[in-house]
Amino acid sequence: MAPEPMRVLHALPVWAPAWQYGGPVRSVGRLCQALAARGVTVEVVTTTAGLPDWPAAATGVPLQRDGLTVTYYPVDRAAGPIRSRALLEALPLHLVRNQLLHLSAVWQPLGPALQRAAQRAGLPVIHSLRGALGPYSLSRGWWKKLPYYWLVERPCLRRAAALQVTSARERRECGNPLLGLGSAPPLWLLPNPLEPEAFGSDPDQGLAWRAAHGISAQEPLLLVCGRHHHKKGLDLLGPVLAALAPWPWRLALVGPDEDGSAAVLQQQLIRAGLGERLLPLPLQSAADLPQLFNAANLLLMPSRHENFGNVALEALACGCGVLLSEGVGVGEELAQVLAGQPWGAVLPRRAEVWRHWLAAWLGQWLNQPGGLHPRVDPAALGAQYGASAVAAACENFYRSLLR
Repeated sequence: MAPEPMRVLHALPVWAPAWQYGGPVRSVGRLCQALAARGVTVEVVTTTAGLPDWPAAATGVPLQRDGLTVTYYPVDRAAGPIRSRALLEALPLHLVRNQLLHLSAVWQPLGPALQRAAQRAGLPVIHSLRGALGPYSLSRGWWKKLPYYWLVERPCLRRAAALQVTSARERRECGNPLLGLGSAPPLWLLPNPLEPEAFGSDPDQGLAWRAAHGISAQEPLLLVCGRHHHKKGLDLLGPVLAALAPWPWRLALVGPDEDGSAAVLQQQLIRAGLGERLLPLPLQSAADLPQLFNAANLLLMPSRHENFGNVALEALACGCGVLLSEGVGVGEELAQVLAGQPWGAVLPRRAEVWRHWLAAWLGQWLNQPGGLHPRVDPAALGAQYGASAVAAACENFYRSLLR
């Protein structure tokens, strides 16, 4: 007998098309869509944060978006912490028709109120941490965060049915004594999902992108893709790339500059006489990313901390090599795939180490460009990170909680 359909409520302060808020918007959306494809009834409640032109007629009413029922509630203020009285007032109507709440809102004022309402309604609550308790996050404004954490966040987390982490690294970080979590609640490792059908190797697509941007097939194309912020570690790249001036590389710098990190890197390259090698581009839509990854030869992720690192998997699936810092969570899982390969590595965040590795990579690429094309089995990536596989594991865990 087939199991009864499940009804799950996902709550996030932001949702598509507010892509400027980064990976969680995309990765949680993929998970929800894959769950819906398995027959799980998924409902999403969120706010209009980051969507200043959102029409009033589409606020506070259920909308069908990407196979999901999504309700956007107005934010109380356009700037500052995301709050929505309208969402909290309407929340009981959403809770009564669902069986559990999956919440992604650590450090957000909405999070504790959402959890308390769900638990009053008798629903188990799962918290997705998404790097919020990692050492980098805790170090930023720690004098404010730690008291708030112990007074507000920690009691909520300890009352949750489970905490979701996306990598083994993030799971270990939860053992930090400063967090005081102990062994409860249980930690559940569920990686961010990849869409194998959307990300795949297509050299013609990559050549078309290069032609449109004036980059020849004979030029090694380096790529930095995502939100640009101090956490992303772009300051490592300035001296590294300046030292590699004798090699004919280009750099695509893609995404929004949140704190001036990208502007500083651009100025460093301009001062080094390398400004013409830089191609700055705005945030790209999900539909445009596969073409970008097929055009690039090597993704650079010098991050100080990433709880997962979706973009590394997406690049590999498209045949683009990856150079990751040890701060990238998925790098630990990819270390065996990358070990000994000329087209990818996980390195310490030290400029000299990155310079030596990139110099060797550029020398090999110029001598044998095709030889540095990643040979990653798409089926193996899909089996571990594919949306359908991740959604199946997610559904099984949901059912175990409900039992």
